[in-house]
Amino acid sequence: MNRSLFNTVCVAALTFGAAPLTAQETSNDDVFELGTIYIVGAKRPQDALSFPGTVAQADASELSGRGVQTVADLDRVFPGLAVDTRSSRVYSNFTLRGQSSLDYYSTSVQVYVDGLPQDPAVLAQMFPGALESAEVLYGPQGSLYGRGAVGGVINVTTLKPGEGDRFSYSLGGSEESYQAQLRGELQLAEGLWADFSLARNDVGDDLQVMGTGEDVGGTVEDRAQLRLRYAPEGSPLDITFSAACNEVESSEEQFVMGTALAARQAVPFPSKYSHDTNSFGLTVDYDLGWATFSSLTGYQDRFLDRTIFGSYTPEWQETLTQEFRLSSATGGPVEYVAGLFYSNSEFRREAYGSTTTQKTESYAAFGDLTWHATDRLDVVAGARWDFETTDATATGVVTMRGSDDWNAFSPKLGLSYSITPEWQAYGIVSSGFKAGGFTRTLTPANIAYTYDPATTWNGEAGLKYRSNNGTIEASVAAYYSVTEDYQMFVGTAPAQYLQNVGEVTAKGIDATLRINQGPWGLSGGATWGESRFTDYDSSATPGLSYQGNDVPYAPEFTARLAVDYTHELGAGRGRLIPRLGLSYQGDIWFDEANSIGQDGYWLVDAGLAWEMSNGAVLDLYATNLTDETYASYGFDASSYGLGDVYQLGRGREIGIRLTQRF
Repeated sequence: MNRSLFNTVCVAALTFGAAPLTAQETSNDDVFELGTIYIVGAKRPQDALSFPGTVAQADASELSGRGVQTVADLDRVFPGLAVDTRSSRVYSNFTLRGQSSLDYYSTSVQVYVDGLPQDPAVLAQMFPGALESAEVLYGPQGSLYGRGAVGGVINVTTLKPGEGDRFSYSLGGSEESYQAQLRGELQLAEGLWADFSLARNDVGDDLQVMGTGEDVGGTVEDRAQLRLRYAPEGSPLDITFSAACNEVESSEEQFVMGTALAARQAVPFPSKYSHDTNSFGLTVDYDLGWATFSSLTGYQDRFLDRTIFGSYTPEWQETLTQEFRLSSATGGPVEYVAGLFYSNSEFRREAYGSTTTQKTESYAAFGDLTWHATDRLDVVAGARWDFETTDATATGVVTMRGSDDWNAFSPKLGLSYSITPEWQAYGIVSSGFKAGGFTRTLTPANIAYTYDPATTWNGEAGLKYRSNNGTIEASVAAYYSVTEDYQMFVGTAPAQYLQNVGEVTAKGIDATLRINQGPWGLSGGATWGESRFTDYDSSATPGLSYQGNDVPYAPEFTARLAVDYTHELGAGRGRLIPRLGLSYQGDIWFDEANSIGQDGYWLVDAGLAWEMSNGAVLDLYATNLTDETYASYGFDASSYGLGDVYQLGRGREIGIRLTQRF
């Protein structure tokens, strides 16, 4: 970020800080009573305490306070979630409880935005305008969501037009980067609302090319969104249409030799990309009184114009999704969600003299039911049926034509028991399915082109606590899962391809704690887990077994801690909120041979926010305060004469941000 823009933010902040402030109500109470927290991702209002499973939540203010600007940043907040930029954000790896998304075209962790599934290539996207909250639901969620999710779901929710502020802006940055966001909404007629948002996230270059000194490694992401909502007062009908476009220009796919990590010098191979995505959505909700009927239609098309290590590998994909869902009203002896899902995607990739095209159609029926057997005991049952078909062709150096289909039934059964109004125990067994297919990355080095479906069985038991006034929340859970015919990319980077590699077993324990007591706020969690190959057989390495090795990108330990303190400045002066955030990611491996990886490391974030009573917030922030050097990806580049090369995470950034809502 240039100094003139940085100075502009500072001047604007001082201007708003000096403006007359209206009186602000303050409380001298030592305890802030909190309302019941409901899980949006449960598809019907459900108390987080009674939900039979592990769920983590954070609202927009909490995410902003930690400097979380994108979905990929959520691992700084949620324990057990690890997000690693695997070459680029397009192929980001989301790992949840040992379930790594090693197939980056069909990830085990799904991301939903306002009920619509997102293309795997945009999972790490910048948050949309009017962000309300983000949730993580751990474990298979196929009985709740149209698109199956073996590892879990990240559910991002925004305020609908007519529910948010009339106008808001955010402007901030550091010496290297800057962010800007603008949002406004307008009532066009009775019951008809519109809103728009514009945003830019400019992440500056942080590496230099060996030999030339050229600055590289930066990314610019632009986002524009327009939404219309028709929701007459007193009417059971609520319709929202959205249209958005994202444009990314990046040179982040840079790699550093092991001997040049401290110098942050990238090897001199051309690597850059642009990624354009258009997204459209139509959501219709109709309140029947006894239930709500919902129709959710989504369409996304994307074009990845990519050069990696001097090789040109562009991709195109179009995806249409349709979900019909019926969600019961709350309060009865039985509550349920039932739905139908359809997806149609067309994919094309050009690389290494071959063109790959695939058309995939998916159908699913799903349902989730809670029976309140007594005033303390709930019985939960769910099921999902999947059917998927793929037609694949390849022309050029490698030729191929094939088609196949797969289907599966995935059940779920659990219990939730209220020991006391403050304590809840639960246990659940669930399953997930990931269809087979044809690898999309074809090269003459491929030994095989098809792969079989993968199935996962997951067991979980846990204990939750919430104090009567809601100021203290805690949970502990143990899980165990087995995946048969595990799918992952094998072979030599960057010419890898998808195959089955055998059986993976993941087990672990996670614990969370949240306290809001007087001016103090504390939230944190820790996880221990093992995710290992308990049987290994790959076509890429016949006769070679990695049984007993750790699954790539699955850390054994993770920990998160955030502490803040609210200091009231007095009537009309607002309040100051200093904060500190710590996140730890344990050792991870980047390959199944466990030959190249990253040791565990801590990241420290800090900040000081001045919340003014006129709606403005001035925030001084620091990310990676200790300037930790760490790798998010690496591979053996001996074929290029380089040895092991790594992609580095961002270094220290100190900046200022001004936000105001009207």
